Amino acid sequence: MPEKFGESMVLLIHNPPCFCEYADGSCDQDFAKVTVADGLFLYPSQPLVIARTIEEGAQKVSRMAPDKRWRSWKDLDVGGKIIFCEICKAMRFSKLIIADVSTLNFNLLFEIGYAFGLGVAVLPIRDVSYSRDQRIFDELGLLDSFGYLDFENSTDLADGILKSKSSNPLTAQNPELNKEQPLYLMRSKVQNEGMVKLMSALKKTGLRFRTFDPRETPRISLHEVFKQVLASLAVIVHLVAPDRLGAAAHNGRCAFAAGMAMAAGKKVLMLQETEVSQPIDYRDVVKSYQDPSLVPDLIRPLIREVVETLQESRFVPITLPLKPLEKIDFGDLAAENEIRALRSYFVPTAQYNETKRGHARLVVGRKGAGKTAIFYGVRSAFWPSNSHVVLDLKPEGHQFVKLREAVLRELSPGLQQHVLTAFWNYLLLMEIAYRIVRDDSSYAYRHPRTAEPYQRIVDASGTDKNVEQGDFSERLLTLVDEIVHRKKTGAQDCRDIGGNGAGL
Repeated sequence: MPEKFGESMVLLIHNPPCFCEYADGSCDQDFAKVTVADGLFLYPSQPLVIARTIEEGAQKVSRMAPDKRWRSWKDLDVGGKIIFCEICKAMRFSKLIIADVSTLNFNLLFEIGYAFGLGVAVLPIRDVSYSRDQRIFDELGLLDSFGYLDFENSTDLADGILKSKSSNPLTAQNPELNKEQPLYLMRSKVQNEGMVKLMSALKKTGLRFRTFDPRETPRISLHEVFKQVLASLAVIVHLVAPDRLGAAAHNGRCAFAAGMAMAAGKKVLMLQETEVSQPIDYRDVVKSYQDPSLVPDLIRPLIREVVETLQESRFVPITLPLKPLEKIDFGDLAAENEIRALRSYFVPTAQYNETKRGHARLVVGRKGAGKTAIFYGVRSAFWPSNSHVVLDLKPEGHQFVKLREAVLRELSPGLQQHVLTAFWNYLLLMEIAYRIVRDDSSYAYRHPRTAEPYQRIVDASGTDKNVEQGDFSERLLTLVDEIVHRKKTGAQDCRDIGGNGAGL
């Protein structure tokens, strides 16, 4: 990323990028005739009262500082051209991006993220008297700790811009590329069927990935998303249907991260649940699905490109020697994102040792206490042993909600306990059988004594290939769906028998 703008400095962003998600390859735009500007105003066209105020403020700034060039997105010549390509070129040749965040607008969030990814200075402006989307902005995070320029009228805006010294880009260390975990996934808070299929498909690729899970970490900072995106080869965001709870904040967060990733030359996959009219800036790169079973097919091209990039011999990142303080790593916010790194700094605490010995069956603690680290530590301790069958199960909450609402709610407390005990007993036996079938096939047929019991386990585990090939979340969801289906079918059979006069 460029350190600063200078008259004699030739910046990398002034040249067409080697990779652009829109072109699916090298940029095909001409940068020769792009006008250099001191400031570029980006703002939504609605609400009209705020748009008019910003336009008047831009005119006042031009009159008050005639020695500098100020432009707005309305000054761009987009006739007969791809709109975002023109916005992209304008941002690349602007020293300061003045972006309005008075309202939540996905186009603006994408463009702000793009500006941060380019390394261009950003000055967010906000009409303090307009509070329609304040709650969503608080949920969004990202920009809530970044300095705003507040205004109420065009004079406030013009004076504030000329007095502002925000002409330098965000000063954040450019992280080293993470080849061990080259993918970064922004999960949705709602664990719908598409999200389950996406997680299952990523696990089957064999590529390690890092995640942002809003259920574990409700808020993500600007520095954190910058570090995660810039350290990745590819970024995947899962946009949910607009009617889902929390969709506005989540989709806005995804738009911001996708814009930053595209500007940094990363491969980006934007998955959209259902068909939705997308913002014009990234409408051409979103992949929508109605049927969740199509998700694995949608991510396959991205995975192939990442694997090919990792295999290229020329793929050697150039890094400068780190200073002692820069070598200090306090770890990731989520232990799931640093499973391998735990080996280098995990401390075997008394709680870990008690759990490993089998003296503790339940680990309880607040977020950040180390529960996940203990989980992975115990798993790693026993996994290499052939004398143990290790199940590392991480169920998703929505499957149990579905089971409770469809089945358990109608039962008495005693029956509920009985059903749940039987459910977990069957589930654990099924998972143990699945793990034995999957991992012990090479050992089972080495001796007649092991071949026969192994075959019995294969026969008992069933032949549902959809269940066998999925991950735990898919198998759990399939089991819950089957229980719900049987319950409905049984109720219908009972009604039919009662209708025929047979009684119950």
